Amino acid sequence: MSPKEYICHFPGCNTSYLHKEHLSRHETQHGQRSFQCSNCGREFSRSDALRRHMRQIHGVNGPVPDTKHACTHCRRTKSRCHGGPPCTECQRRGISCSLDGQTETQGSKLPSRVIDGQLSPSHIPPSIGAARSEKESHFLRLYFRKFHPYWPFIHQGSFNEDRETPFLVQSMVVIGLWVSEEENAQSAANDLHNTLALEIRKQKGAWFASIEEDRTSACSWPIPTYQGILLHIIFALLHGGSGTLGLDLKPSLTSANTEIFNSLVVSCKRLGMLYYPNILAQYSQSDPAPYVWLRIEEVKRFNLAVYRVYQACSKIGKEDRNTHEQDITATPNSGLTAKDLQFPFPRNNRLWRSCSKGEWDAAATDGVFCHLLDDTMDEEWISKVDKDVGVDWGVDWE
Repeated sequence: MSPKEYICHFPGCNTSYLHKEHLSRHETQHGQRSFQCSNCGREFSRSDALRRHMRQIHGVNGPVPDTKHACTHCRRTKSRCHGGPPCTECQRRGISCSLDGQTETQGSKLPSRVIDGQLSPSHIPPSIGAARSEKESHFLRLYFRKFHPYWPFIHQGSFNEDRETPFLVQSMVVIGLWVSEEENAQSAANDLHNTLALEIRKQKGAWFASIEEDRTSACSWPIPTYQGILLHIIFALLHGGSGTLGLDLKPSLTSANTEIFNSLVVSCKRLGMLYYPNILAQYSQSDPAPYVWLRIEEVKRFNLAVYRVYQACSKIGKEDRNTHEQDITATPNSGLTAKDLQFPFPRNNRLWRSCSKGEWDAAATDGVFCHLLDDTMDEEWISKVDKDVGVDWGVDWE
């Protein structure tokens, strides 16, 4: 090391520079002040860096947003703070946020869904990230009324369209457009679906758990992004553009969508999302019990939805298929069987379906939130069932 090098002494950072002023500029990145891109959410420590990013990436010479501060909890835990008040991290944990100045009492509302793992919507319609328009809200309501009963892996009661991951919201809007049967709605659904497809492939590095990267079961799981990708695949099977029927009348996918779905399955397996002890390890005893229950159920129901889609597409690739189609089991480690489902069936459908605090309180029977993180329930894992698993969302598996 040259004696003229200036080294950053921030814990965990050994970056060095030849000029002291460059080090000083770098050290500001470890401070609390930040500038956030209004398009994709990326944060910068300097306003000129944000302006350059907006000009080069988004083609916008927009104003620099006001400086924001991370809340006390996010600074202490070194978590990304999305601002508020209150910030989403404090909101999901049901704790007081220093940005809010008000303490939410546990049980005063339905537990919040976590917002994490979002794709950067740089080429998605500009309404994303802002308050939803009434038209978008209309299609989200149609999603829950017409589609959700068949695929209930997103919790309706705690869903807040203005706080959810933009990519997930737009994936739901695609479904809402499609089932609306309104004039030109299906064409708009196809257009938005194709736009989201470009983002999924373009930003694969942000969500795909490749074997080369250090992503383990201890990592934070990008559940909202994975939910959005699964909705993308389901829609591809619903409409006649990307989804088709094979000679055996089984649904099939184009090679591009097959590659996306295979990558999703591989990522879920590599992150250990199908293994119940790993699901429990995502939470701590300090987290509010209703929130823990909700999140565990959400992962289980998402896993079953992935399995259901996989089973519907598992016969793709037979010798009678067209050359543009691809075997969904061709990618190594992309296979998915009942033996991979190392977690118990979902519990308490009535509580899951609760959409108001009154319904939630009525369904939250004694003991439902007890011992959530203390019992791995090994003997009740789906993988130990001696028959094929059928996913019937109307069944209460208790």
